[in-house]
Amino acid sequence: MSDANANPPTVAGQPLWVVIAAAVVAVLIIGGGAWWFMRGHNAATTASAKKPLIGMMGDNLTALDTTMPAKDKLCSTTLTRALDFGALPAGATLTSQDAQDAQPEGHYTCTAQGSDGKYTLAIDTNCAGTQDKTCYALDTVKRDDGTMVYKRRNWPS
Repeated sequence: MSDANANPPTVAGQPLWVVIAAAVVAVLIIGGGAWWFMRGHNAATTASAKKPLIGMMGDNLTALDTTMPAKDKLCSTTLTRALDFGALPAGATLTSQDAQDAQPEGHYTCTAQGSDGKYTLAIDTNCAGTQDKTCYALDTVKRDDGTMVYKRRNWPS
């Protein structure tokens, strides 16, 4: 009778299969974490570089979110909204507090400076279904080179 099967090889007091299984699990966890990090980082960079963000406020929308602020607060409110949406890099600032009239009527623009260049923020104050100009929505955010960074989703009426 052979005693070879009675005492399988061990590493530091553990059976060899336990050591191999632990090594495989460690490689899978580290590899999976590395893949997740690289995929997540790459997806965020690619999305903002190639396709504009499509915005929607979701179920948390309130009248305060959609009511036009005072004209002297229009650009600062828009900057805050664009930063909250992730359409501007952190630390972006307004180049002017004054909202500029744009076309069509009820639209305004503001300019901001980010770490990677200038941005134009477009605001729409037209209320759907009426002639009122008291509503508020961040419409688009474009880089100075014309690249669209953010575009508001147009809901069907």
